[in-house]
Amino acid sequence: MQGRKTIKILATVTILVIMCVAITYVKSDNKVVLATTKEFNSENLQENEHMHIEEDASEDKVPVPNGYVGSKATGENEIDTGYVIYEGTEEVNNSNVEEARKTRNQYVWIPVPDASTMYGTDENGRMLSKIYTFTMNTGSNIDEETGAKPSWSESNGIMQWSDEPNIALKKDTNVYDMDSSLKGFSLKEKETHEFLMQMEKEFRGMIESVEKYGGFYIGRYETGNLNKNKVVVQKENTNISGQTWYDMYDKCRYLQGANKNVATGLIWKCQFDRTLMWLIESRNKSKKDICQASSKWGNYKNSTFEYGTDNTVKESGITKMIPTGSSEYTIANNIYDLAGNVAEWTMATGQSFYRAYVGGNYFIEGNVNSASYYYPNGKLSYGGCRAGLYIKC
Repeated sequence: MQGRKTIKILATVTILVIMCVAITYVKSDNKVVLATTKEFNSENLQENEHMHIEEDASEDKVPVPNGYVGSKATGENEIDTGYVIYEGTEEVNNSNVEEARKTRNQYVWIPVPDASTMYGTDENGRMLSKIYTFTMNTGSNIDEETGAKPSWSESNGIMQWSDEPNIALKKDTNVYDMDSSLKGFSLKEKETHEFLMQMEKEFRGMIESVEKYGGFYIGRYETGNLNKNKVVVQKENTNISGQTWYDMYDKCRYLQGANKNVATGLIWKCQFDRTLMWLIESRNKSKKDICQASSKWGNYKNSTFEYGTDNTVKESGITKMIPTGSSEYTIANNIYDLAGNVAEWTMATGQSFYRAYVGGNYFIEGNVNSASYYYPNGKLSYGGCRAGLYIKC
């Protein structure tokens, strides 16, 4: 993230003024500290044309988008351990859950008590993502509980730069999010400024939703059917890698189908980071599980576990991509394969001209906190993606 270049694009940008959270920053020992926040209160949730309210096993409120149902199956209906929703209106319970997992798209609710941990604004009011690295180290700028360390630049509450939303620039003779390159992909936006504005619009919509509803949904599984026109988020899919970032970005935008109550898309890096924080906060994982011992719960080269209906053993030293959700070894609060299996592309850029992928993969001895970078027009045999979903406001 060094050697960053700034690109100025002449475009009309609508500045969104967020009224839900009042944020005040102070300077302390050269560190920007959040002085006042407003935590989300689920008791203020009210149903509207886009969502209805359901209760989890502890009678806590969950905003569920219309056209989806909260699971009634054992182990899938508690916020603190992963509240699962299924696309469609038929109830999911213990009698039909196995079939539903393989035939209906599923997402897990990620609570966000304070949306200001996910975004900030620059001097022009442009909303920027707050993304993190995770470490076992301690320090004044590292969150003690989660090990999250800011990787953005900020001064007096004003963000100077961020890796998302952003465009990938030119590297040597390779041109990425420039007009000539975009015209070669099946994107609606054919010019650079249109593409940037679209990403900014998508980011604003996601943050607005997080502030209004107190969280977002993450794909329960890595996205499947990637080489088909319509992708899925379902169990036991094997078509989960080998496509360009552009293809995955475009296809994930239309995962919701005809449902106008939600928006879907390739996951933002700040959403992925928030998910890791929540796994630690909910005591499902520890900082060590995130930073040093992800092979204990993910499909990496040095992992040993059973998967599939016949309990096939994947031995340490063997590199093997497994079908989505095919091993309970890889589950974390009802989310499968977050660590390892295929690396997951995000919306973030890196070193100005790459796109970032996270989670590690089955080829390496890695950890879920690792982020790597590759050309957005490249295809990786170990590279896939995970979708996010948010309720419209």
